[in-house]
Amino acid sequence: MGDKRAKILCVEDDPDVCPMIQTLLPDFELISVSTKAEAIEKARESKFAMIFMDYRLPDGTGEDACRAIRRFDQITPILFITGVSSFTETKARSIGAQGTLKKASPMFIDELKHRTSELALSR
Repeated sequence: MGDKRAKILCVEDDPDVCPMIQTLLPDFELISVSTKAEAIEKARESKFAMIFMDYRLPDGTGEDACRAIRRFDQITPILFITGVSSFTETKARSIGAQGTLKKASPMFIDELKHRTSELALSR
């Protein structure tokens, strides 16, 4: 019997972030990758309810990954989860993502749960 939870691709090079998000979102199955190249490959291979994208990755930026994914998938919601203060909601939307969440925000957990249910479950 397979796991029937909706899958979220979590693109993050900090090894603690995706497991923490998985704990916060137990109704979803998180698939974790840590590079831009892995993110693009996984997004091509599988269907996801949503993609969480960090901005700084070891082999490039989440912005580059988002642009590459949007060339073959214009539908899957992409939400940037980043500590980069200069990467704004406006910038994220301009490259085809649905927005950003700031890791340092005191409202991070509530915003993560709200935006995930809003974007991933509305599909």
